[in-house]
Amino acid sequence: MRTSPSRSHPPEMRANRTTWGDDMITVILASWLTLGGFVDGFAHRNLDTPETFFTPWHAVLYSGFLAVTFWLAWLVIRDRPGASSLTGAIPFGYGTSVAGVVVFMAGAIGDMLWHIVFGIEVSIDALLSPTHLLLLVGALLILSGPLRAAWFDPDPPPGLRPLLPPALAATMAAAQLGFFFQYMDGTSVRFMETPYLPGSESGYFAVVAGVGSVLITTVILMATLLLLMKRWVLPFGAGLVLFGGFGLLMELLEGFDYRQELVAPVVAGLGVDLLVRSLRPGEDRPAALRILAFAVPVLMWVVHFGLFSVSAEINWPVAVWSGLIFFAGLAGVGLSLLAFPFWRGDLDL
Repeated sequence: MRTSPSRSHPPEMRANRTTWGDDMITVILASWLTLGGFVDGFAHRNLDTPETFFTPWHAVLYSGFLAVTFWLAWLVIRDRPGASSLTGAIPFGYGTSVAGVVVFMAGAIGDMLWHIVFGIEVSIDALLSPTHLLLLVGALLILSGPLRAAWFDPDPPPGLRPLLPPALAATMAAAQLGFFFQYMDGTSVRFMETPYLPGSESGYFAVVAGVGSVLITTVILMATLLLLMKRWVLPFGAGLVLFGGFGLLMELLEGFDYRQELVAPVVAGLGVDLLVRSLRPGEDRPAALRILAFAVPVLMWVVHFGLFSVSAEINWPVAVWSGLIFFAGLAGVGLSLLAFPFWRGDLDL
């Protein structure tokens, strides 16, 4: 499915475009940065780590930042001789990535000062710390460069390989959001381990948190998927990259103690690929898009709840989790209406 995003390129930018290899290197180095954050999160959740700013896990995170910073600097230096100004040497689409470096650096300096003044956060407060949120914004901006550069390619070649840089960048961005919402991780079984009993306050709030976690995870994944579908005809494998990659990184935070949590995202990713191939959603087939937007979340959470109900690890009433599956499907349809409000084909229904 390809809509019609603006394809006008400023003349000075047409010759200042990155190659597939440039974008791929950017994504790999930005993924290093992303993985550093997840390793740090794993260490805090599963290891008895020292409460200090200077840890091996922070070293992985910030070495990834330095690597992507030097790489972006090289891209600018490489194109500087042919540009009229320093800003003109920034590769097309990469302006936000350069801004992201500045934002991330400000967040890193602020984070160190924050820890000196207020100490080290050890739980949900670490995910809500203003300086940590600034790091999130910086990382998302860095990841946006390859996605923006590919978005305005007027004639993207077909196949999974050409789409890998923007697809991986979008996956890493979704995972970053998932990381900062890890206390509401819908792929986790932890919420379902607390029995729901009428009159039990702890059980009630466990279900409330579980419902919220499923809907938030649905929004993150489906919004990312629909963003990619808004620009590209997704090749087979793109759905698996997004959903499987997200699930793998979220499971890293669990220390792979619940490896069965990976099943639902992988099945949902394969479901995306099969549905795109069979339904062929597009401007002339709007109903196909709505069906896909409903079916993908339903498939994911049917597998998730079904798997854990068989293993007797779910302590929610059937009405709760079955209704939540339907609710997630409706959320997918709602997001599709935001991404693709109406097409002329809708009038034929």
